[in-house]
Amino acid sequence: MKGMVMAAMSALCLILGIMGAMGSTWLVPEEEMEGMDGGTSLTSQWAEMDTKEMGASSESECEMVADAFSEEEGAGDAECDGTVLTMTVSFSDLCDDGDDESCDMATGGMIGTIGMWAGIVCALLITLTMVLPMAGVDAMDAVPENVTQIATWGAGALMLIGMLGWYFMLPDGGDMSLGMSGWMAGAAMSMGLGSALIGQFIEADE
Repeated sequence: MKGMVMAAMSALCLILGIMGAMGSTWLVPEEEMEGMDGGTSLTSQWAEMDTKEMGASSESECEMVADAFSEEEGAGDAECDGTVLTMTVSFSDLCDDGDDESCDMATGGMIGTIGMWAGIVCALLITLTMVLPMAGVDAMDAVPENVTQIATWGAGALMLIGMLGWYFMLPDGGDMSLGMSGWMAGAAMSMGLGSALIGQFIEADE
């Protein structure tokens, strides 16, 4: 039972960690923007709007707006899905343009990305180590026990370090709150640390 619980928690850590790391809603506006949606990922910020409200009546007109946006230096990328325009700009590009807050966000995003993906790799290793033997596959038997123990703690701990590094680099103030991707990353971190704590402090026969 202990092994099954740890395997399930490690698998959730892996899945939620991937969804969080790849998600685009680490931060979202606290108040809805009329006619527009937006948010930030670890590395960029984005905004989405329906160009019908700007007078565009077809996808081709939306593409014209997207091309005009993309041609502006440092504006980022834009693409259309029907008449819905999505604009994305990376924090590193904004940093190159001299925006100090974006430089902090770029640094925080890099820390968060490294921490999250390092934790994901550990979660994958632990999940395979626990799940494959249950299916009668001994492919992971060659992994040393000390490596497995380090990875068990590393999954949640590395995600926690990444999230803290990202959080402490956020600019003061602002009107953004933690979004779904951030909550998923937090849940993944909690699952990783919870699995490690169970493995460390709960006996196998309890």
